[in-house]
Amino acid sequence: MSCLCRFSVPLVIIIAVISYLECTNNVFQKMDKKYYLVSEAYNMAKNLFNQGRANYISLKSKSLRTIDTFLDLVYIMNDEMSKELRSAVLKFYKVKYLHDFTNYIISMEEMIEVIEHCLIDPMEKLDQIRTQFQDVIKNFQDVRNFDSVNKCHKELPDEVAAAHCLLHQAVLFNETMQESLVTIVEIKTRQHAQDMNTSLYNVQTCINNFVPKFFEQLMLDAYTERCGYLRVVNASIADLIKDKWRGNETVFPEKWSPLVRLLKEKTKQPVSALEEPLHLTLFAANLSSQDIVRTLYK
Repeated sequence: MSCLCRFSVPLVIIIAVISYLECTNNVFQKMDKKYYLVSEAYNMAKNLFNQGRANYISLKSKSLRTIDTFLDLVYIMNDEMSKELRSAVLKFYKVKYLHDFTNYIISMEEMIEVIEHCLIDPMEKLDQIRTQFQDVIKNFQDVRNFDSVNKCHKELPDEVAAAHCLLHQAVLFNETMQESLVTIVEIKTRQHAQDMNTSLYNVQTCINNFVPKFFEQLMLDAYTERCGYLRVVNASIADLIKDKWRGNETVFPEKWSPLVRLLKEKTKQPVSALEEPLHLTLFAANLSSQDIVRTLYK
């Protein structure tokens, strides 16, 4: 008998705790039927939470896809410009040494070192931006807790106040979470676009600092305002910055994804199939607008 007495009190406490938790988790689901308005508000709040969470996940996925598309495009354009740059240097040295207008003759080995040094930053920036953006977005967690609406139970038996509290909690959480994520996406996409643009234009500055009038001597367009590949990057940046995430008015992924897919497919083809200049591929790309064509050929 004494053994039963020793365990009876803790057992009662445990049962009471379990009952309380079950009651708390279903506080609005097992209420008196007379509180019809509150019951309906509870179900509506739950639907709002679920919709908000789905929209939240969709926004994260879309922002990641957008940045990946942008960076993939920049990678391809940068790769083509770097090929032109290296090719121009090698062709030049087949004819004569490269002079920097101070009568100092730069060897081909030294020139290659200069070129590779100046080409490092765009590639490092691409990897850095992709990693940073993915980390920020993926770590931006949905912290909504639907059980928090249970605090509205204290408003009972004022049915109207309880119903209003439930819906207010759901809407408040949805708006707060969505607004915070949208703000981060807008800030980061703009910042990364500007950083990437600066990195590409710095290639020309970097090389000219080592070899004055380098691009004029080689009559080279890569990494300059005359370069078609750089114009494509500029056009994509303009679209990326114009996107309005707050109003869900984004065109970048739909507009530029077909071009990126097409360019990726071309790089997988045999060398014999790549004889067609890349600018013709850009021209023939089936895009939703002619902005790219006008940018390249204006």
